[in-house]
Amino acid sequence: MKPFALALLLALPLPALAETRDERVAAAAEYVDLALDGFDMTAMIETMYQPILQQVAAGGQDLTDAQVAQIRQLYLDTFTDPLTTLLRDQAGIMADMMTLAEITALRDFYATPEGKSVMAKLPQLTAAQQPGIIALINANMAALMPQVLGIINGEAPPAPTAQP
Repeated sequence: MKPFALALLLALPLPALAETRDERVAAAAEYVDLALDGFDMTAMIETMYQPILQQVAAGGQDLTDAQVAQIRQLYLDTFTDPLTTLLRDQAGIMADMMTLAEITALRDFYATPEGKSVMAKLPQLTAAQQPGIIALINANMAALMPQVLGIINGEAPPAPTAQP
């Protein structure tokens, strides 16, 4: 058994042996701090309710500025602290998934002007992609749900329907 353990130990990459999880968590926490420093949480949260406003408008209902402001505030109150906590918690996840070198490279990138600029633009990127993602999901749900329910219920799922 000892030769097997030694062989397994020697098979690990050298950096993995030299670094500890605590070191990876510390570097990841620095990355998260940098990332959150340049991250526009408000803009990110504002992307979350825009599809609802669009659906309401598409349904022919006009919302007042006060109603939109109330919805905005509701989303900010509901999601700002939990999302910030969730993003801060990613340091441990990163430490379990990435090497110290990878985390350090991310941290160092986000410390640059380019990295800060990228982080500031991420909410805009999400907002630009969101309508396409929602349309893709909506276009496929009617065909997928009967199949998913068939799998869950142990039935032969219906044949997929052709999409235009």
